[in-house]
Amino acid sequence: MDYNTRLVILGCAMLGAACGLVGVFLLLRKRSLIADAICHASLPGIAIAFFVSLAYGGQGRQPLLLLAGAALSGCLGALAVMALRRFTQLKEDAALGIVLSVFFALGMVLLSLVQQTESGNAAGLEGFIYGNTAGIVAQDAKLIAIVCGAVCAGVLLLRKELQLLCFDPTYASAQGWPVLILDLVLMGFGLLIVIVGTSIVGVLLVVAMVVIPPAAARFWSDRLGWNLLTSSFLGMTSGILGALCSYRSEHLPSGASMVLVAAGLFALSLLFGSRHGIVWGWRQRFQSRWFADQEHLLRGTFELLESDRKAPAIHGDLRSEPVDKLRLANQLHWSINHLDRIAKTLTRKGWIIDRNPNQFVLSPAGIQQSHRAVRRHRLLELYFSHWADLSPDAIDRCADYTEHSLDDELLARLERDAMDLGNRIDPPPSIHPVG
Repeated sequence: MDYNTRLVILGCAMLGAACGLVGVFLLLRKRSLIADAICHASLPGIAIAFFVSLAYGGQGRQPLLLLAGAALSGCLGALAVMALRRFTQLKEDAALGIVLSVFFALGMVLLSLVQQTESGNAAGLEGFIYGNTAGIVAQDAKLIAIVCGAVCAGVLLLRKELQLLCFDPTYASAQGWPVLILDLVLMGFGLLIVIVGTSIVGVLLVVAMVVIPPAAARFWSDRLGWNLLTSSFLGMTSGILGALCSYRSEHLPSGASMVLVAAGLFALSLLFGSRHGIVWGWRQRFQSRWFADQEHLLRGTFELLESDRKAPAIHGDLRSEPVDKLRLANQLHWSINHLDRIAKTLTRKGWIIDRNPNQFVLSPAGIQQSHRAVRRHRLLELYFSHWADLSPDAIDRCADYTEHSLDDELLARLERDAMDLGNRIDPPPSIHPVG
């Protein structure tokens, strides 16, 4: 791998990390699309800077001057969006649409004029529109490193202030924080990242690097610190892998490769994210349902024995009376196969002892667990019957849906309410016939 390739990979990695870091706060502040407005608004600035360079005897393709023009034009676009939101009745999406379309249309007109100049055509500006990662030299890498480093340092230094701005701007304003200035600072960070990113990804695609990594990070954690770390890592990984893909395939553009890699990481996060991923959600729901069915089997077993006046005592009984599996399955409205699967899980836990294929008994630990399950359910039944005008069947279903999420504090409150109602039996009697 040659020196220029290492510069390209380093530049892409730094840009991706900075985009991921700033993008988290833009996403929380619901300003992600402002980056899109800045991208499109910077296009006329590039063309105007080209004409300014020609007017002063230049070649029209001076990178620093073109970046400065893009920055000024992008800043005007961002300020225009904020002004429309602040001083008119327009919603943010309408303001973004107006600014984006007007500035981009102006940029396209100016670019058509650039093509008609004697000194060159639009090919000299294609690197800013579609990205020109392969053209990064040492000077460009230094500029990217300085800007990305400064932005990352600024974001980390103002993390608490930006966090307050994003989560509760009204409280921040009431406490005397300069909300408008903080908003402008955040927009400034986004502007710097977008302008620097134009030389790598291009003005049309750099917004994806600001939006996709923080969106993907949300599937892994709800904590801001982890979101910042994850988003920055995903952005950096997208930059590195995108540059490597372009290096391996000569005709593959680096900017588009970075965005496609970021999209792939987003898809993986969507599926396998440990917080909100689809597969993780399915697993969580399956585990919750499996746990609920275990409690339903224990409660059903206790209530079946209770209906036969054979309810096991919480103290002293080493075994419950035998329970017929088919009868229990009919009571729970389960198939016998599903009951056997749940019973095997409880047998591994030591709560059930199989006596034969058709019957089982509760162990001492199983008796304790069945008492807890019945107690939680009936405390909820008492609560709902006292405070809600529902039928016994509806109360039973409500208790079924909520009993598995009770914590110790809620359980203590239910116990206190039951004692206030004069019920001191443990477990409380059912409000409807059991069995």
